[in-house]
Amino acid sequence: MPFWWCRRSRFFFSTIGAKFGVKTNAYSYKTKYHKSGDKVEISDEDYEEGVKMIMIANKTLKRFGINKYMNLLARNWAQVKYSTHIYAVGAIISPGDKCSKGYVNKSKNEIVSGGTGYAVQLGIDNNKAVYVFDQNKDNWFRWSYTLLSFIKVEDVKIKTENFAGIGTREIKTNGIKAIQEIYNNTFK
Repeated sequence: MPFWWCRRSRFFFSTIGAKFGVKTNAYSYKTKYHKSGDKVEISDEDYEEGVKMIMIANKTLKRFGINKYMNLLARNWAQVKYSTHIYAVGAIISPGDKCSKGYVNKSKNEIVSGGTGYAVQLGIDNNKAVYVFDQNKDNWFRWSYTLLSFIKVEDVKIKTENFAGIGTREIKTNGIKAIQEIYNNTFK
């Protein structure tokens, strides 16, 4: 059961998942700093496609200064492209509210903060099943394509072999616990 990850949450999706036999693919693009044994280098075509998809996602997210992070953001496209479900750990920000770093959500929709928000938005833009564990609300949420917002859900399970496990660099204890519980719910 392979999955794709990013940031520090990746460590927990990867190490906990390994206990359940989950294989990790860690996507990267032309960087010497990524040294993990499960590294998968994306192609130039996937990178260019990712840049286009990030620009589309940014129409919703309405963020600035993204070009200096494009290497990481475009890599997120591969994580989403090659998965059917997205499971993220982060924080959901309502329109007009500020994230923990003080940035205001200028979108008309709920979004996820930080770089994780791009992978989540890519999933939404491409009609993937998207689940977010909001560490501030201590709950799982699912993106509703009918309501165009996140709705609270219980007992989240991994429903596909190809999923993306993504999340914040600032994972908290409850985020780690949520990752453990999703694997327990799936493989019990």
